[in-house]
Amino acid sequence: MRRRDLLTGLLATTTASAMRTAAGLSMPAVNDETNALASAISPAPSSDWLQQVDNLITTLKQKGIWATLDLFYCFAAPSESACSYNWVNTATGRLTANGTISYTANNCLAGDGSTGWLSTNFQVNSGKATDGNSAFGHFCLNECTSDDISPFQCSGEKLFIGHKANGSVISNIIAGLNTSDGISLSSVYGSTVGHWAIQQNDTSAQIQVFLDGSSIGTGTATHSAGAGTVQILKSARGHFTSRHVAFVHYGSKLTAQQQLDFSKALYSFLTAMDVRPKIGGLGSSTGPTNVAPYKHLPTGSGNNLVYPVTTSTSALHGSLQGRAGAYPYCLIKVNDPNYLNLYRFEVHKGDAAPFDGPSVDRIQFNTAQLLIPWQVTGDISFAFFIEPGSTFDCTFCGLPNLHDQTGGVNSGPTHALYPRSGSYGVWVHINPTTWSSPYVSCATGRWHFVRTTFRMDNSPNGFVQTWLDGNLLWNRSGVQVGTQARAPFWWNLALYRGNDLDGLPLAVWYANIEIDASGSQPFVSRINNPLPVPPLT
Repeated sequence: MRRRDLLTGLLATTTASAMRTAAGLSMPAVNDETNALASAISPAPSSDWLQQVDNLITTLKQKGIWATLDLFYCFAAPSESACSYNWVNTATGRLTANGTISYTANNCLAGDGSTGWLSTNFQVNSGKATDGNSAFGHFCLNECTSDDISPFQCSGEKLFIGHKANGSVISNIIAGLNTSDGISLSSVYGSTVGHWAIQQNDTSAQIQVFLDGSSIGTGTATHSAGAGTVQILKSARGHFTSRHVAFVHYGSKLTAQQQLDFSKALYSFLTAMDVRPKIGGLGSSTGPTNVAPYKHLPTGSGNNLVYPVTTSTSALHGSLQGRAGAYPYCLIKVNDPNYLNLYRFEVHKGDAAPFDGPSVDRIQFNTAQLLIPWQVTGDISFAFFIEPGSTFDCTFCGLPNLHDQTGGVNSGPTHALYPRSGSYGVWVHINPTTWSSPYVSCATGRWHFVRTTFRMDNSPNGFVQTWLDGNLLWNRSGVQVGTQARAPFWWNLALYRGNDLDGLPLAVWYANIEIDASGSQPFVSRINNPLPVPPLT
């Protein structure tokens, strides 16, 4: 065992006891719970995994989350034995496998949808979780619309979250916790991938549902305290799920900030386990190649399917526009709260949206709900990553951009890749004039960071300033930007190009997408201190 591995990253200590290791070495003090797991699990887990376990426990303690938990199971574990232990207390709540269970090392457990489930002897409402103050959650890694139930249930039925399937999407969310009825959240979701949590906020049975640390709705259901034992992958009525599950937890309720901190910590642990967004390879039909927390967004008929696009200013809903047959490679959204947004766009020759001619390849979110008014200063920040092997057209290739509302013209500021070479620049269009920044070399296979601020206004008040990787690329001021007659302007998060070349695909990731129309220019710090981006290797 490498002593240095376990020493690195241990953020806090709670005991002076020594950790048992496979080599019989005495290790420095760590969390008691980590020691207990190291002693209980056979075969002995690696020091690398135990280090990540200790880091996660420490983080949850620092955020006040650990003290709320009765049960915490991690299935991104090095053995099936390791999956069965309750991290909070290895002496209680150990899981027993029933039927057919599949295990993927350091990743997940899953049932077979018909016989596989996990039982415990832990009674609900018997610990920190009580009627009026309880919460549970689970982390799903795969897209599943074949069944409606969630991984977490209890034998007495009154704890559940259901994902009602409608074809290739989840059409309804239902949830109950110490209630005889469930609440219904009818918003459409692309899949059940991510960290789901439900909590009962009071004894009047107000139920709140969270996805990846963000509240997606509340409701009140008929109060009826639950009883029975916790079970996973099976409902009290004998329904099963085949969802791939990385975590399950149960305890008392959390604050909104703690829900977000919880999700971030779980995603960070999965990243350390190499369960994370990866490049899938251009031209693939499935996107990233591992079982990662991501979802494909189907284009349906090719136009106007609505999905959430969260920005710094508001929770936007974007119309997804592209060729219907481009699903599933066209657009992938990664549900990681450590980043504001993380999308992978890919276009192939012939991927024209219904409103485009055949010479345009396009996939985009048309987020027309956020309008940039005339004579208001806007601010934009994002990171982008061009996958190696991408092909740039000889005519144009557009990234995030603004359009005028009435004429539909791409007025800019438009972030773009130069034809053929893929060099990066920014331009604005005042019909019939186009002004452009210098184009600079833009390497594939690495993240680039953009901040652009601008004002749609007459001369001399119009301006565009833009930075790439901390360097000022363009400062055009004292000119007209935009056309007043065609204001306001809407925001497109896009990847589009002409397709005059040989049809090889183009793929770009976007992370930390922010846009502001308040005039306050909030993203100036992003020039030299961009937000963190995920590893894409």
